Amino acid sequence: MRIRTKLMIAVAVNIIVFVGVIFFGVRPYFIEKSMEQDRQMVERRIASVTETLVNRKSTLERTLVDWAVWNDTYTFVQNQNDKYINSNISEETLENLGVQAMVFLNRTGEVEYSTFRQEDSPLSKASQQTIISDITKRLRPNLELQDGVYDSEYGPILYASHPILRSDSSGPAQGTLVMLKFVDVDFLADLSAQTKIQLTIQPAQYSETKMTLQNDGTEVVVPLDTVFQTTDFEVSFIVEPTHYQNTISMLRLGMFALLVLGLGLFLSLLWTIHHVVIRRLIEIVDELKQITLERDSRLRLSRDKHSRDEIEQMAMSMNEVLSALEDTRAEVLDRAFRDALTQLPNRLGLEDYFSTVRGRHGRIGVIGLDLDDFRRINDQYGHRTGDSVLIYIASRLNFYKEAGFVARIGADEFMLVHPGWTLEQLQPVARHLTKDLKDWADVNGVKGMAVTIGIDVFTCAEPHHTYEIMMGRLDVVIHEAKMSGKNRVLTFQEIEDGSHYLQTLEMERDLRHALEHDEFELYYQPIVSPRPFSVRGVEALIRWNHPSKGQISPGLFIPVAEQLGLISDLGRWVLEQAVMEMTEQVKRHHLFLSINVSKRQIADGSFLDSLEHVLTETGFDPHRLHVEITESEVGGNLYELQQFIHALKAIGVKISLDDFGVGTSSLSFLQSLQLDIIKIDQNFVKGIPENTFDRALLEGLYQTFHTLGLDIVTEGVERPEQLAFVLEHSSSLIQGYHYSKPVPLAQLEHYLKQTVMMYD
Repeated sequence: MRIRTKLMIAVAVNIIVFVGVIFFGVRPYFIEKSMEQDRQMVERRIASVTETLVNRKSTLERTLVDWAVWNDTYTFVQNQNDKYINSNISEETLENLGVQAMVFLNRTGEVEYSTFRQEDSPLSKASQQTIISDITKRLRPNLELQDGVYDSEYGPILYASHPILRSDSSGPAQGTLVMLKFVDVDFLADLSAQTKIQLTIQPAQYSETKMTLQNDGTEVVVPLDTVFQTTDFEVSFIVEPTHYQNTISMLRLGMFALLVLGLGLFLSLLWTIHHVVIRRLIEIVDELKQITLERDSRLRLSRDKHSRDEIEQMAMSMNEVLSALEDTRAEVLDRAFRDALTQLPNRLGLEDYFSTVRGRHGRIGVIGLDLDDFRRINDQYGHRTGDSVLIYIASRLNFYKEAGFVARIGADEFMLVHPGWTLEQLQPVARHLTKDLKDWADVNGVKGMAVTIGIDVFTCAEPHHTYEIMMGRLDVVIHEAKMSGKNRVLTFQEIEDGSHYLQTLEMERDLRHALEHDEFELYYQPIVSPRPFSVRGVEALIRWNHPSKGQISPGLFIPVAEQLGLISDLGRWVLEQAVMEMTEQVKRHHLFLSINVSKRQIADGSFLDSLEHVLTETGFDPHRLHVEITESEVGGNLYELQQFIHALKAIGVKISLDDFGVGTSSLSFLQSLQLDIIKIDQNFVKGIPENTFDRALLEGLYQTFHTLGLDIVTEGVERPEQLAFVLEHSSSLIQGYHYSKPVPLAQLEHYLKQTVMMYD
């Protein structure tokens, strides 16, 4: 029997065993696991949709209660508060509350007042009356809080009602307040974005949640009466089957099985080859070892003229391979340094050329060429056209290079290097290349083709001017050219002192250096209680004293730190430094310490980890620590933010909302976060007391926050008349230049001693 036949039989037996194990052992396991994961995914999606609907309902109910359980509303429906509507109800009010309509019913169920938002979907008076009539018919007597979704001729409408009571929830009820929200395309889009599921709403057909397996996934129908009291609708969505994790698991298990079975196959083949082949190959192996040892491809294997089996044929083939090595060696080396398409040297070839000419010339002229949107050309006109563009560019570069060197260093990137050339010699070449490419594109009907060219004259006299520096400078030029509009020619000398890209790189380098070499310091701004006067707390604010540039504004380096991912490191430093510096001051003067936290610190969990470590190491009282989140952070992941706040409150830390008024947070949304303190932004205070609108707005905010039981800090108080206004209308704490600007620790200690002596 021939060797090939014996090997085929051995391989066939092992493959049959291998396939049998996979089919009867592994396959059922993966199928069952995949089905189970898909079922779990469907259950999680159902829970997510239901939770989101419940949250929307709860938000509307909280808003409803805020208005229905209020003395002003109570007196209004009794016709005792004529100013109620003008003072409280407007188009902006409905927009801020996130509802389309409010309806006030008196004790007999008649409409006392109603208002609809007209900006998004204006309705006629008749349409409004129709909706109000439908809603009042659906309200059941003697029920306090009612809600539902009903089918109107204008589409689904979500409604909720509550009896109108006094602010202390006492009665008797003088009527009913109803709030309406249209379940329109925007509402569904918002729900879909929050749940990350494409939701649709439709008339109710089922009384309980229904799951139907389809070809494209599992269709889920959730009746809305599982969330609302009465409803005519249900929501549906499709959960696509998830195969990625299952596939990964199957591949891992399959690779393990393949390894085990492959080892068995290898041992079986090894035994077969040992008894059938190896003994006949000893001589060839010895000769191959000798060739390997001497690394001489000119050596050849000896031949057995009396044998014509497969082993002898293998020996002959090896001799042919050895002969071919001499022919291919030079070709392989050439390909390592040359681009196959354009036949230009590649990046390795360019680096080799640079190392050769660097020591022979004082300067080197460089042109970098980068095609703009080259992928679009390939996609729109085909790869053959794209290849033609690259070949044409290579030919033009070869035409202009003279005694220089041309290379293709990337998919659509080329370089022309010429020792000794100046900017005056390089710029005409760049303009010619731009014109040549435009002419070629016009002739060949390629629209929108453009090229960005960077030019640099590189001085080689300095030892640190290496190949990497040359390439880095050219990358900066091309990057800057693309940032300023593409399709242009730019020199490094033009941007050397004004490149935004270079400035960002420099800022990143300086920031990292500052963190490593302790260039930051903390300033503290007191937060005071005016009546009677006392310093209640301080806010820690970071400052950067650059060794050569002096003080750098936080408004400059904080955004760069956020962009580069360094904000968590800065935040960790501020926390640790502030707690270390203020531990004794907090105890001595009975202060709280306020620290700012960024969205990234909340998302990556670094703040909580650092906080637990610092509190453990220093023994700092967590009840005297306030953590400030800015209003812009509230617009992110609500669940994530709630978990963060819950973790801080479990420790005993208080939560402040900083810069209130610069974002878009609703009052009910803020209350759901369980905040302790609201810091009113200084923009509300600037116009006080001259600006009538600012006065009215600030009075309303004070009244609202006091009603909600929130402490207040008013920022930006600078003038006595501003302070007088705040004291007249609130018991707010004050933070502003009227008392003190942010000061270093030594000045803060002096300030605290002075205030103690002055008011003792």
